[in-house]
Amino acid sequence: VQLSATPWTAVRSHLFLLLVVSNLPLCQGEEDYAPYCKNQTGPCHIPLQSLFDRATSVANYNYRLAREMFDEFDKQFSQGKNFTSKVLNSCHTRSIITPGTKEEAENAKDEILFKLVLSLLHSWDEPLHQLVTDLLHSKEASPELLARAAEIEEKTKVLLEGVEEIQKRIHPGEKEKETYPVWSEKSSLTADDDDVRKTAFYKIFHCLHRDSNKISTYLHMLKCRFTSCSDHN
Repeated sequence: VQLSATPWTAVRSHLFLLLVVSNLPLCQGEEDYAPYCKNQTGPCHIPLQSLFDRATSVANYNYRLAREMFDEFDKQFSQGKNFTSKVLNSCHTRSIITPGTKEEAENAKDEILFKLVLSLLHSWDEPLHQLVTDLLHSKEASPELLARAAEIEEKTKVLLEGVEEIQKRIHPGEKEKETYPVWSEKSSLTADDDDVRKTAFYKIFHCLHRDSNKISTYLHMLKCRFTSCSDHN
């Protein structure tokens, strides 16, 4: 399906339907994906265990979406292309120094893990928005790919809100102003050169998959430190 050949209203309708369908597996636990304490007046009274359950559920789901998007793009566009060698060590989040092994992560202070998770989430705000925008106008991207990208963009915002609430609960106090890595691939995603454009898309899917895994892993480690490790999803 070529999005450029489809009327805008039809694309919007198709996208909406796909988002509804993609969310069906979550309906039984829909409350786990609702905004955390955003609309509450006064202190947030959601138990810490529930906050962690919600956050790890969303993080795991985002990782699954990221893997599906990467696999779909790789299968459709990577035949005969050596994309992997072009994107190794080129993620815009490479300046965020993360533990090299699981053991190093487990030994890291919880303040460090919180900082890493929040830095990674903030760093994907602009690229996810641009990814959805460019996929919408792509001549080759499937509506399914667009739907997944739109969903992970929305759920990343929900996850960020949840992690900030958890951090505030565990480490109350004034937040330090953080700087986050700048994403500078916007022009490559819309380049006229087909190889440049597809390499940029491959890179964003590859890096999103990698970082989503880190976010999910670090959140699970934090959950085990402060609440029960068992899943309640």
